[in-house]
Amino acid sequence: MKNTLIILSAFIIMVSCNQNTKTEVEQAKQMAIDSMKNQTALEEAKQAVIDSMKLEAQKQVSIDSLNAANTVANSKHTSNKVSAGGSTSSTNNNTVASAPAVAKKKKMSGAVKGALIGGGVGAVSGAIISRNNNPLKGALIGGVIGAGVGAGTGAIIDAKNKKE
Repeated sequence: MKNTLIILSAFIIMVSCNQNTKTEVEQAKQMAIDSMKNQTALEEAKQAVIDSMKLEAQKQVSIDSLNAANTVANSKHTSNKVSAGGSTSSTNNNTVASAPAVAKKKKMSGAVKGALIGGGVGAVSGAIISRNNNPLKGALIGGVIGAGVGAGTGAIIDAKNKKE
């Protein structure tokens, strides 16, 4: 009888612990889902802010170009008229300051990209593969060879893209 009570109480404890674990697992799953929903909402909000900033930048570029065009038009139409008394007066002296033009970044050519990537990969490979346990010498040789091969490959890709 004593053994039966011990086994029965152990079984009840195991069952009750199992129920709590299932509830905790469900709660953890729900928290993870809520967290992902919040993360998605944050990312959407960030993207909306970025889009609005891009739109404002485009508007500002349009305004700046219109201001520049107005400045040029005003400077061409500004003239001096002679009045009856022989003095001169300016008819239109409205000028609008325009913002300086934004210079575009020059892109890196394929040959330079290839040389950098090839040099890095070659240096790492040379250091790893080097004979005589001299990784510095292997890195130098591998880097030079990799940079040459990468630059050649990049130049070929540039030429191909230029034809298209």
